[in-house]
Formats: sequence, structure tokens, C-alpha cells
Amino acid sequence: MSNLKVEDMKTFKIIIVGIILFLNTTERMYGQTSDMESIKSELQEATNKEQLAFKNGDCQEVVDSMESDITFIANGNKVPSKAVIQKFCNSIPRPFKKATIDNLDIYPLTNETGYTIRTLEYQKDSQIKILEYVTKIWRKSDGKWKITHFQSTLKEISISDK
Repeated sequence: MSNLKVEDMKTFKIIIVGIILFLNTTERMYGQTSDMESIKSELQEATNKEQLAFKNGDCQEVVDSMESDITFIANGNKVPSKAVIQKFCNSIPRPFKKATIDNLDIYPLTNETGYTIRTLEYQKDSQIKILEYVTKIWRKSDGKWKITHFQSTLKEISISDK
């Protein structure tokens, strides 16, 4: 009879350990999801700040949002330096045309990395629209999010092709 109680106690311990492991794993998974939502929110804020600076022509703020060793690809061409990026930013005529489509997808990867993909569509004229795809890889360093890789691709499409 006492042997049965020992077996029951072993089974009980195994069940308790299993429940604790399950709860601990669930808590970590929930915590990670919560962390990723927080990172997504931080990336949204950093993206909005950088985009507002670009829209308003605050090109110093734009380049300040980039890592010093950023890889910047504009329509297939590598831009050699942040100085060239700033010069390009300053030369763009503003205000911009209003996008007919502007979708931003945010993908947090870790607490310190993530990427964004923005899809834009503009009407060039009555016959042509422009599609733009912008991908940015972000890295958090010293508490600030900075762009480490930027790629923008433009494509003109005849409206009759759609």
C-alpha cells in the first residue's frame, strides 16, 4: 500500500513539473509577443519620424536616422556616402505628390533589429503610374533606432497594363 503512495507521489511530481514547465513556456512566449509588439511600436515611431523629416526637407534629421556605414541602394545604384544622400535629399522638389497607395509593413526581428517595407503608388500622369518599394533594415544602438540598410526601387507602369 505504501508502494502505491510512492508511485502516486512520483506521478504527482511529474505532473506538477510538467505544469510548471508549460506555464513558464507560455509566459515566455507571451512575454516575447509583448516584446515584439513593443519593438513594432518603436519601429513605427522611428519610421514616422524619419519620414516626416524627409517630407519636410529636414535632411539633417534624415541622415541622422541612418548608421554611419549605411548601405543605401536607390533604384539599383549604390549611393557612396551619407553626404551624397543628404545632397540628394536636399535637391528633391517638395511638396511630394500624394500617394494613391501607401502601405507600411513592420517586422520586428529581435529587441534590437527589425525591418520595414513600404509600398507606394503615385500617379505620374494620365497614362503612367509609379510604384515604389522601400525596404529599410533598422538596428537599435545606444537606445536609438537607425537605418543600417535602405533600398528603394521605382517602377513605371502603363495604366493600360494594369
